[in-house]
Amino acid sequence: MNQFDPQIPGLMEGEVTSLAVIDPQPFVGGTGNHVIDPSKEFTLKVELEVFGQLVPIWLAALGGNWDVSVYAESLGGGSEVRLGTELVATTDTRPCTVNQAQANCTKYEATVTVPAGKLEEHTPGTDQGGIYKLVAAVFLNSDLPGTPGYDLVGFSEGPIIQAEVPA
Repeated sequence: MNQFDPQIPGLMEGEVTSLAVIDPQPFVGGTGNHVIDPSKEFTLKVELEVFGQLVPIWLAALGGNWDVSVYAESLGGGSEVRLGTELVATTDTRPCTVNQAQANCTKYEATVTVPAGKLEEHTPGTDQGGIYKLVAAVFLNSDLPGTPGYDLVGFSEGPIIQAEVPA
């Protein structure tokens, strides 16, 4: 599920286009899987795009940095945690890949590093699930006086992962 605010069709729209686990030990010839070793650091890649007629004006007025955070929601017993955050400058743009046909499309990428020990391991036969649904939150704060209606915020549910230390 992708949510972005504001969504003003044709004027100001956005989308978190990707939340991916970058597996440090992928299968041969593949990109890895969704079982991570919680005793080791791993990374997550978040991509977002904003587009519409007002994007250049809106971004110029806000400036600053996108706050890109990724959270893990435990399925079963376990902790709910913020895995990490990266700040991305509004000037650090990439070519759009999903909404490239839209007016003024601007793409941002963040790599969030998750430190070792952040997630609890899957423990078979117990309430400790070790299974997590990932959620990305992107936020660009408005310092403009008056209403907070100029903030940009987006959310996206990502993959489900399992934390398990290899035997």
